[in-house]
Amino acid sequence: MSPIYKTLARFTCGTALLFAAIIFAGGCSSMDKPASASFASVVIINQTPEQIRQAVLAVFQNNGYQMIPQTDETLVFQREATRGETIDYAGFAGAQQGERVVMRVRVNVRPKNPSAYWVECKAYAVCNPDQPVFENTTALFNFQSKPYQKLMDQVAQKVVLSTPAP
Repeated sequence: MSPIYKTLARFTCGTALLFAAIIFAGGCSSMDKPASASFASVVIINQTPEQIRQAVLAVFQNNGYQMIPQTDETLVFQREATRGETIDYAGFAGAQQGERVVMRVRVNVRPKNPSAYWVECKAYAVCNPDQPVFENTTALFNFQSKPYQKLMDQVAQKVVLSTPAP
């Protein structure tokens, strides 16, 4: 094998290894989060669960979501899907026929340690909501979490701003 090909082969293998290392290192940034918090989450310290829930409620309502009452401690919100979201989840024909789609978000507040809480959410697109036989729920992928992470960041900010100074 000529020296040029050997150099090119080393360069290609080295580049591939570097690329793989970058990809795997990017996944390490979420190692301090539980697996269920991989969609969108924040850690809030020195606040009560009730203060956090009130902030969650305020942020989601200010962003056009309505709360759906639950029997457990989970907070569930939903809003009507945009036209684009309706087409994405109900298809073009479903959107043209007026199929209803809502974006539903489940928020959990869980203890991380004695002075901190995980506030995590997961979002779903729900076609034909409130129709038990025809309802179809699709979980959003982690790469679609950016708007929901912004909501979680707003919750953290709201809790801090609403806490009276000592």
